[in-house]
Amino acid sequence: MGFLQRFFSPVSARAELLEELAVIAGHNQGLVDRLKRHAALTGANIKSGVEALAEAEAAHVKVINSILADHNVWAKLPEAALHDGSNNWSRLGGDLAVLAALASDLRLNAMKWESIDEDIVGKLRQLAIEDDDHESDLRKLAMKCDALALD
Repeated sequence: MGFLQRFFSPVSARAELLEELAVIAGHNQGLVDRLKRHAALTGANIKSGVEALAEAEAAHVKVINSILADHNVWAKLPEAALHDGSNNWSRLGGDLAVLAALASDLRLNAMKWESIDEDIVGKLRQLAIEDDDHESDLRKLAMKCDALALD
């Protein structure tokens, strides 16, 4: 949306924030898809951890989708990854970058909701806190991978 279009648009702040949240939901679904795909490519020592993270992030998608559904808004489609990586280390490193950006987006979106809906703020902050923990877990899993090994 361009500057003039935003300036003259009667769209409310709530609708704008819901649009941002719909984009975040799409990014989160994209992360779930990536994690599931990458879990299948990892060894047994890492696979269960990556699958658990994918399930936890899928639960986040459900929470965000429930917020959106309460306001009759659909999540945006996830964007396909341009490059997954040639080994587990690079794939999980890419997932880690996506997860870090997602946690940051959730925190920022929660801040914007503060003057509009305190219930949504609480849910988004909880998701961001959980994503911080998931980020730490994913980092530990990525460190178990050999950065020089080709799969």
